[in-house]
Amino acid sequence: MSALPSTSRTGLTRWTNLFSLLVIGIGISAIAGWIFDVSLLKRIVPGSIAMKFNAALLFLLAGLSLRGASICRSPRCQRMSKFFSGVVILAGSLTLFEHLSGQDLGIDNLFIAENAPASKKYVPGRMSTQTAVCFVFFGVALLLSLAGQIGWRRTLSRALRICLTFIALANLSGHFFGFVFRVRSSQITGMAVHTALAFLLLGAGLWCAMHESSPRKTLLFSETTGGIMARRLLPAAIFLPVFLGWLVRSDLRPVLYDSSSGVAFIVVCAMFFFTTLILATARQLHRMDVARCEAVEARDHTIAELQHALDEVRTLQGLLPMCAWCKKIRDDQGYWDDVSSYIARHTGASVSHGICPDCASTHFPAATQPLPDNQ
Repeated sequence: MSALPSTSRTGLTRWTNLFSLLVIGIGISAIAGWIFDVSLLKRIVPGSIAMKFNAALLFLLAGLSLRGASICRSPRCQRMSKFFSGVVILAGSLTLFEHLSGQDLGIDNLFIAENAPASKKYVPGRMSTQTAVCFVFFGVALLLSLAGQIGWRRTLSRALRICLTFIALANLSGHFFGFVFRVRSSQITGMAVHTALAFLLLGAGLWCAMHESSPRKTLLFSETTGGIMARRLLPAAIFLPVFLGWLVRSDLRPVLYDSSSGVAFIVVCAMFFFTTLILATARQLHRMDVARCEAVEARDHTIAELQHALDEVRTLQGLLPMCAWCKKIRDDQGYWDDVSSYIARHTGASVSHGICPDCASTHFPAATQPLPDNQ
């Protein structure tokens, strides 16, 4: 049985659909760039690394597999998602084999040849090692999710999603600061800007899809105190260091501070930002806890009132066996008791005695006769 969400258009399902469509769009635009030789579609940033044709094609398949697995639960969609994921894993694994063994399997320029001189560390048309690893991570994580998130599958899928997100963020921040992460044989190719962005979108789509399959076990999207705190603090923990690093390397540095006060400036900015964010988060959590405590107190008060009313109100239910002559009532133990004692014992009410007008006229006729008028 599939572990991914149903066809209901919940909020996170719409986000998964959006992320998959963006990845599909990135893949199609890069494919069009290679077919029509448009450098902007291949590189996005002029002079930067280009996305290889094989990588663009795998992004198209990865986006389709994520969309099919998260939106549609029909057996046909599930089979297509597994097939596309398998193709992504196979292509990434073959590329890794080429990097590690130094052999050329002929898959790099299978569809469109890249016109570039080959070197010992650069093969035209071949995606980088990091790109191939990320494709394998994504495909395996998606297949594990389709197989069911239980036990070791859930743990391994989470680990692969974390690695995929980390590699994508590392390369995006590298492009942001003007350098490229290089890994052994991919020292020249690296990872393109839109390649890292597409992997980040795939990772986000996987996180949303996994939450839809088990919402009670996912911290990041839960409505608990921990989930709210994580959603507020994690973006700051990710983007604030990038922003501060940009301030250090940007042209605004001579205007804002000099080299001797740079460390103090960064420390003060980080302290001020995190203090403000933590206080705002703590204020919201405090309001939630106060509202929760008031709701618990109101519930306890209501329960106490209902219990008190239940203790006071006792009803006589069922058939009461009563003697036709003396009007005594038989209790559950078979003993006969008068009506007043039975009511007092079973309802907690006190019985007072009086006399009705009919009995008064029958038993005390003299007391009920009207007095004669005085002449």
